[in-house]
Amino acid sequence: MSVSIAKYLGTALLASCLAVQAPLARAGMVSTEQAAAAQQAQQAQADREKVRAFLDRAEVRDKLQALGVQAAFAKDRVDSMTDEEVTTLAQRIDTLSAGGRLSNYDLIVILLIVLIIAVIV
Repeated sequence: MSVSIAKYLGTALLASCLAVQAPLARAGMVSTEQAAAAQQAQQAQADREKVRAFLDRAEVRDKLQALGVQAAFAKDRVDSMTDEEVTTLAQRIDTLSAGGRLSNYDLIVILLIVLIIAVIV
């Protein structure tokens, strides 16, 4: 009797294992244009976040208020800008130097002026 039950359970187990299949994975080809468009969309979103973070800085908000521009209006304007405009603005933010920071060119000019004054005096 136990052999027939084991045979029956074995057959049922085998049938259930064969009946259950793993779902098939489906992957489509991604063209270069699609990948580039996705990358541009991600970059545009990152640039928008960079500009919004720049507008959230206290000194920028103070300057906007001094110029009569509300911070909320400026943020709304960023949302309505094209991706190219936002990218250009984000690149300009990256190239801006912090206050009090001098470039090598600025240092050379200052040193030359100091040397000229020292020679004259």
